[in-house]
Amino acid sequence: MTTTPERIHGWQDSQLSIARFYGGITYQGRRYVIAVAEKGAPLVRADVLAREAKERKAADKAAQAQAAKQQEQLI
Repeated sequence: MTTTPERIHGWQDSQLSIARFYGGITYQGRRYVIAVAEKGAPLVRADVLAREAKERKAADKAAQAQAAKQQEQLI
């Protein structure tokens, strides 16, 4: 079984460039979307973007909890 890459760089000048017209593409059975916020705008697997968003949200929540705890100690 082959594993699909998490990110595909340099896709703009290949057969995958059709993705720019649809905002994404299915490659090897996986859905890839264009990550315009990242440098070079790579194609990123949709499940990877969801996982990274979940991790970012958890980190933000932990930072807010830490800030609230520090604020509580000041009062």
